[in-house]
Amino acid sequence: MDWSRTKTIFIIAFLLLNAFLLYQLIDKKNAGEINVRAQATVKERLAEMNITVTEELPEDKSEISHIVGEPMDISTEVITMVGEDNVHVLNNRFVEVTLDEPFPVNNPERDIDTFLSRFVWNEKGYVYSKWDSEDKQVFFHQTYKEHSVVTYDENQLVLFMNEDNEIESYIQSYLEFNEEGKEKDMLSPYKAIEVLLNDGIISFNDNVTKVRIGYYSLFKPEGEVQVFAPMYRIEVNEKSSYLVHAIDGSIQDSIGAEEDKKEDISEKKTKADTQERTS
Repeated sequence: MDWSRTKTIFIIAFLLLNAFLLYQLIDKKNAGEINVRAQATVKERLAEMNITVTEELPEDKSEISHIVGEPMDISTEVITMVGEDNVHVLNNRFVEVTLDEPFPVNNPERDIDTFLSRFVWNEKGYVYSKWDSEDKQVFFHQTYKEHSVVTYDENQLVLFMNEDNEIESYIQSYLEFNEEGKEKDMLSPYKAIEVLLNDGIISFNDNVTKVRIGYYSLFKPEGEVQVFAPMYRIEVNEKSSYLVHAIDGSIQDSIGAEEDKKEDISEKKTKADTQERTS
């Protein structure tokens, strides 16, 4: 064996590997510097247009992927918590729980947390969404890695209250999540704001009041499995909210979907009440 030739080949291979790693390091450094310069440019544009961002946002970016959610049968777990006589299963996906006695809510933040811990299975997997004062309903979303997951046409947990501010019943469902596809670079929060700026949605003297990352299902699912895209929900002037895809930067108005959810959950509650009266 020609050891001198073999040694030369190893040295050349080692030098090529070092050159490749050095190139990767320099490319990554340059990409980071470009991102910082882009952030500065966005901030300068916002300042020139007197557009304020009320909260401090991270300037770095990370990787993220789509997720898929599949319904999980939780009837056994819920029955264990509240008793079989209190549970009605709807469409093999939702469970409706009717309390033996209404649960009083005097201090909403404290008492609702207490209610969830006592009567709702896996309550830590949900996060507060909104309060509907007209219909006396409290809405919750599921979470994935501490981010809200918003389904297309339903809420995963809804509490129903009476006129005396007492919780009488609730409807719950649960999705099991898995990541779909490879992780991709996500837009930074400021880059997502710039998308709205370039589209003319944000303009002079506006105020960006909230920026949150979450997962949203924007299309009616065919079958039970739903696909959720990572989205920035950006609130402008404390009244309008817009969704910006955290990977490709496309814009989706989020207001219409919320109204659909409200109508859909009311319909489920009506059906549940009808089943209870006829059973």
